[in-house]
Amino acid sequence: MTLRHDFQNIPEDVDVILHPADANLIHRKPVKAMRIADYFYCEGSDPERGANYHLGDVAAFCEGWTPVEVAA
Repeated sequence: MTLRHDFQNIPEDVDVILHPADANLIHRKPVKAMRIADYFYCEGSDPERGANYHLGDVAAFCEGWTPVEVAA
């Protein structure tokens, strides 16, 4: 699957997989995330501590994203 780079086009309230860049200090492996407004909350994180990424910064820390494959 090809990585997408149009983070601004990720729909809200939809799970995607973010693929971290080498310089990412938070994640080393692809991680499931959901966009809510201009923020990304990743699986395994505590939402009460805040978002993992802001829309303005996610491209600096992630190489791209892919949709979550839905099992039939």
